[in-house]
Amino acid sequence: MTAPKVVIDSAIVVTPRLSALPIDLIPIAGRQIGANDLKDVNALLTRTVTRVDAHLLQDSRIGFVGTASAGTDHIDTRYLSEHGISLASAAGCNAAAVADYVLDAIYQCGRLESLINGATVGLVGYGAVGRQLATRLVRLGAIVKVYDPLIREAGADVHVCSLSEALSCSIVSLHAALHTDQPYPSFQMLDSEATAHVMSNALFINAGRGGLVTEEALHRMGDRGVTLVLDTWPDEPNVPSALLSKVAFATPHIAGYTATSKTNATDFLIEPLKRALNLTSALHQTDLGETSRIVMDLSEETDIGGLMTVMAAVTRLAQDDSEFRQSWTRSPSPDNFESQRTNYRLRDQYSNVTIRVERASTKLQGLLSALGFDVVT
Repeated sequence: MTAPKVVIDSAIVVTPRLSALPIDLIPIAGRQIGANDLKDVNALLTRTVTRVDAHLLQDSRIGFVGTASAGTDHIDTRYLSEHGISLASAAGCNAAAVADYVLDAIYQCGRLESLINGATVGLVGYGAVGRQLATRLVRLGAIVKVYDPLIREAGADVHVCSLSEALSCSIVSLHAALHTDQPYPSFQMLDSEATAHVMSNALFINAGRGGLVTEEALHRMGDRGVTLVLDTWPDEPNVPSALLSKVAFATPHIAGYTATSKTNATDFLIEPLKRALNLTSALHQTDLGETSRIVMDLSEETDIGGLMTVMAAVTRLAQDDSEFRQSWTRSPSPDNFESQRTNYRLRDQYSNVTIRVERASTKLQGLLSALGFDVVT
């Protein structure tokens, strides 16, 4: 019997579980996947760079589409539903990694101590990433406010509020899905009028989707003194130099890129792919790789000082920002943006970093644990 053919974006990690499936795996660069590549293919594994719609699929026999991403705004879900094509996403696969990125941004922008002292954080969107981040923020001591019209309650210590109230917090972080569905479309929901609620001394982070906020709104916030951290961009993969110059930290849509999240992004699609193609596989476990280990003597440090010492040892944001700007200056092109994403040196996820803290206070150990680290004494 001929093995089912599966086209996969060549940037997607092929994990042991995927390799074990009885399929003919055909890797193609995401931006180069075309209708001719899918004519006799049974399934497609893609990322956000491939537009999946009637133009791509109408002459194929594709029965399953899996996207190794949390969002599905690059997929015409109505077309898939109308033509009986199964769809699966990797929603939640990178939630911990994106939360790490946001906390790194808060640290790099000098807001971590104020956070611990009860600063307000407004989260726009309360899906997998928002919930993961809120849990850590609350444990650190922040007052967390959430705007998400699809929820009524957000759990203990998290306050559901209006959009204007969330945007009025001292730190604002975007995590809504991008869509145009009524009655609560999120595409360009944050225009200049909405972002007028953002305080001039606030920190504004977008590690969600670039299309949530307009370019004009970002320019105006930057001009008012709002500290901007952008991992996603309104017209991505295009990054206007005028906007880049107003951003404190800039990265090429890599907030969710850790070794763990990359493995998750693939493996979250395995079971729905097996069901769609009636496949079996004896391999159920995957090698999560080695964890990083850091040993520090923090006995002479204050709680805040010790926390900053640890964050300085693990942070990657400033380095990632510098590498992105240097590369973008040499070649400001969509191809370069995608190349930087594809070739990004994956970060260690906080949960995979074991920190051995010698003679550290109980409070400091608690703060490090709240950030997401594995703490041992």
